[in-house]
Amino acid sequence: MVRSFVLFVLSAAVLAAQASDKHDALDPAFEKIPLDQWLGERGPAHFHWTASVAHAELSFHQRLISRVEIRFDGRDVGTRRDGELLFLVQITDSAGARYQSHGNIELNKLAENTKSASLESAYTAFILPGSYRLAVAVLDTATGDHSAIQEQLRVAPPQQDLLRGAWRDLPPVEFIGKAESPDSWYLPDIRGRLEWAASVDSPARLNIILNVAPSAAAPGSRHSPSGEMAALLPSLKAISEAGSSSISEHAEVLDLARRREVFHQDEVQDLDWPSLKTSLGEANTASIDVHSLSERHHDAQFFVSEVRKLLRASDKPDRPCVLVVLTKPVAFESGEDLEPVSLEALPACRVIYIRFHAPVERVRPVEQMGGRGRGGRMGGGMARTQRSIEPLDQLEATLKPLNPKVFDVETPEQMTKALAEIEKALLASNGRSSRCLAREPASTGKEVRQLWHSLHRLLEEVEKIGQTQAKQPAPPRHVNGLQVW
Repeated sequence: MVRSFVLFVLSAAVLAAQASDKHDALDPAFEKIPLDQWLGERGPAHFHWTASVAHAELSFHQRLISRVEIRFDGRDVGTRRDGELLFLVQITDSAGARYQSHGNIELNKLAENTKSASLESAYTAFILPGSYRLAVAVLDTATGDHSAIQEQLRVAPPQQDLLRGAWRDLPPVEFIGKAESPDSWYLPDIRGRLEWAASVDSPARLNIILNVAPSAAAPGSRHSPSGEMAALLPSLKAISEAGSSSISEHAEVLDLARRREVFHQDEVQDLDWPSLKTSLGEANTASIDVHSLSERHHDAQFFVSEVRKLLRASDKPDRPCVLVVLTKPVAFESGEDLEPVSLEALPACRVIYIRFHAPVERVRPVEQMGGRGRGGRMGGGMARTQRSIEPLDQLEATLKPLNPKVFDVETPEQMTKALAEIEKALLASNGRSSRCLAREPASTGKEVRQLWHSLHRLLEEVEKIGQTQAKQPAPPRHVNGLQVW
């Protein structure tokens, strides 16, 4: 009897543990819908409709994203003027957890000529690699007419090792709600967090600067800044989700056109989106005050001064720093003071300069999804894009003495490589690889400055050769008046 009771308790514990692994995200709209029964029905469809699913691809949030699109034939709407069409999407993972979302169209609000067109409803979700069952259903709430289909969905794992580790605590599926920009870029309602730098276990400082100021337009350019912001904001969010308590994060947003810091946050755990959103709204207004216009030739020097201020604030011997600059190409007006940053009194800091460009055309593969004569397909390409005319970037040159590692980014995959470099810099700063750092003396002439830059480049080459040798920095020594660490 005792043994049976113990076995019962153990079985209950196992079942409870299995249940705790499930991340069900249920939608109340499904509570009165016998979806499993509908999926088992074999009768004729009550109306004509199709469902398509785009293959999962990487987004600038550094998460795989997929989109379910439902298209309802407008010819079936003519006699349906009461109630609503209810669209239901359910994804079930290999552990049996269900993730649900729905949408609706009120039939009495449709135009009379609707039957000459199709009704469409789309649902977007972040999804992890794995095997899933995708179920899609349509219901006419007035008549009870319904139809449902189900297919297997396979999401392949990424090639990048960094992402496999960064996704360790994410839910398998997270549906993304509809929103207007900039919320649609940042996605504040998404709760899953990356952990791309969880392996960093020694103190480090991560500084992030986002430049949101418009650049001087290139001749013939008609490009809107929203394209870059749709990539810059998710990238800022992704970088801030390092996932290591050893990293002290600082984030700030600069408006170079007005020469002001519009947002800053110290000790970032989660970015303060309400404050950041307000700051972005102020930075994107079309009007610029007269004083800003009269001082516009000092925009580059404002950026240089902000970089120096941030690096000086990061000068702690037990906490090496990494600086990340997120920007689109920046061209200044004629007469701009482009004097690069001075290294005087600055701590050693690795700099990653990420320059975003307008995306090039990308094509998604197509996979078929059928169901009892309804047709249907999985796939559908992205909108065709054309590269806009961009100005030559002049901002990077202001950081040249800091020897920045530059990444030109057009795709999320390229952003992943930049993220891997940031992780590498944080690990190297914590003694995981050798690092030789040189400081410029407080007072230098032109010849000495050139010598310093040559020596710095030489030391960087030495570092590349010895990256596999983890050793402590050598004691300081002096070479031609320069203090070398």
